[in-house]
Amino acid sequence: MRTQKNKIFVLIATISAAVIFSVIGYILLPKTLTMQITLNGENGTTLPKVAGLAIPLGITSLLSYLYYKYDNIKNLVGSLIGILVFILIFIFNL
Repeated sequence: MRTQKNKIFVLIATISAAVIFSVIGYILLPKTLTMQITLNGENGTTLPKVAGLAIPLGITSLLSYLYYKYDNIKNLVGSLIGILVFILIFIFNL
């Protein structure tokens, strides 16, 4: 069983990483973010910067909290997928 101290560390670390990615993304990324790329390399789905950065921030924060509260490893994996989405947003848009 995971200790309360470890779960708090995971909660703080994942939410901190998401907030850092959001702030850096808000500074560096263009006003319209590409969220998906089509097979021929064109922009598929685009979103305004605020919405495009708020979605993975919300996913990561919510699932990190659920992991802390209910100790379900699926929530932790989902939270880490939210961090991966940030990385993909940076790759698609820089």
